[in-house]
Amino acid sequence: MEEKKSSRIFHIIIFALVIAVLLFNVFSYFGASIFLPGRELREISGVDPQTGRRTSLNISQGTVILNIWATWCGACLAEMPEINKIAEKHQVYGAIKPAFKYEIYREAKPGFKSVIAQDKFFEDLYISVLPTTLLIQDGVIKKVHSGTMTSDFVEEWVK
Repeated sequence: MEEKKSSRIFHIIIFALVIAVLLFNVFSYFGASIFLPGRELREISGVDPQTGRRTSLNISQGTVILNIWATWCGACLAEMPEINKIAEKHQVYGAIKPAFKYEIYREAKPGFKSVIAQDKFFEDLYISVLPTTLLIQDGVIKKVHSGTMTSDFVEEWVK
């Protein structure tokens, strides 16, 4: 009888751990989409990737597309031509996650202003998936998309 009870407790613990891991993974992927819409984001501070100087991006007015990416992220670099296409029609800014590699940044040729933000910026926004793109209107986050972005998707967002 004692052996059955121990086995049952063991199975309950394993089940609870599996549920906890599943919930963590769901939160990691969808956390930004769940918690960010409606939150204010008016400015991004960091380092200018071209000059190395501290700077800020004012994103408090109008419709802004914020692309969150990294120079070490293959999907981010693959989507760069599409983000540059979006930047031809819309106000686009970038927040780059450390660790930053200038050579890769230069090769990626982003056609929009970016800052290398501190890790706390990404933690505060629940960003664990790269790339992630935000639609911001007058300093308020309206929509969040985790994963690569297309110009067609942005057009639907902006409508």
